[in-house]
Amino acid sequence: MRRGHSTKTPVAPELIGLAQIMGMRSNEEPRITVLMPVYQAERYLEEAVESVLAQSFDDFELLALDDGSTDASPRILEALADRDDRIRVRGAEHVGLVTQLNQGLAEARGEFVARMDADDISHPERFERQLVYLDAHRECVAVGTGVHEVDPERRIIRTLDIPATHSEIESQLMQGNGGALIHASALYRTQALRSIKGYRKEFEYGEVIDLHLRLAEIGRLANLPESLYEYRQNFASVCFTRGHELRSKQDAAIREALVRQGLDPESAPKRPPVVPAASADAVWATWANRALVAGHRDTARHYAIKAFRAAPQRHWKLPIRVWLGVQPLLWKRSRQRLQRWIGR
Repeated sequence: MRRGHSTKTPVAPELIGLAQIMGMRSNEEPRITVLMPVYQAERYLEEAVESVLAQSFDDFELLALDDGSTDASPRILEALADRDDRIRVRGAEHVGLVTQLNQGLAEARGEFVARMDADDISHPERFERQLVYLDAHRECVAVGTGVHEVDPERRIIRTLDIPATHSEIESQLMQGNGGALIHASALYRTQALRSIKGYRKEFEYGEVIDLHLRLAEIGRLANLPESLYEYRQNFASVCFTRGHELRSKQDAAIREALVRQGLDPESAPKRPPVVPAASADAVWATWANRALVAGHRDTARHYAIKAFRAAPQRHWKLPIRVWLGVQPLLWKRSRQRLQRWIGR
């Protein structure tokens, strides 16, 4: 078995700071608690956990919170925990994400809480880079990272455009952009999360914006520019399955934040209606276009073909455009010009 903080060698005084960052501590509490909610995650779970175990900073505990999975997830977790005693598995009946996270927060032993989703990937330097940042910026209560959006097979679709400063992050949160600080990529100060009483059940599905807006009122938020996290797109995500509830709860959290700031809740941004859940071929076409714009031509071609095969009448132009490397906006403008020229 591997332990995350078994080093007993005395540390020279001039190396104390570095030793603390790299996990060489004398007490038995880990510096970081990783909260990983798990529900029906057998397909990607082992890969996600292995990415945590491979971190360059190893003074952590991984608290795997199984939410009553009926697939192989519990067996996978128990096997992984038998291999590495930094993993603690907590099983329960199906209680939902917010309850899971609050239970994990109550049990966390670390000075910091790192979030991690059971189908995503953390790059090896993630925890180390985030911890160095928080140690150097005591006013900061949470730091996320740059994020690659990937498909179910880890093909890169695009790198998300994430703001760096507190004011930019808070402004985007107030506009309803929950991706201003990617929840699953973030490292939080445990005491800060507990001081605001964690996640609120009444904002479930929109709990991330609510959490981050309340954290922004007690400290600073930040993002590292490096892309240290892979956010896997799949059709089971809340964005695909609970779009209306997510938007409604986000809007409610924004209105309440305005009230706390002494502002008119009716000044909350008016956002366009939620688009109904798209068919698989429409999602694949979207991924193809995003990947093309981001310069990931192989991913773009892969999903252009999938979309065309699924709905050839709707997407027959997409493979042609992708193979030619013509981006969506340029294609639209060229088509408009051609139509104007023909109409003369």
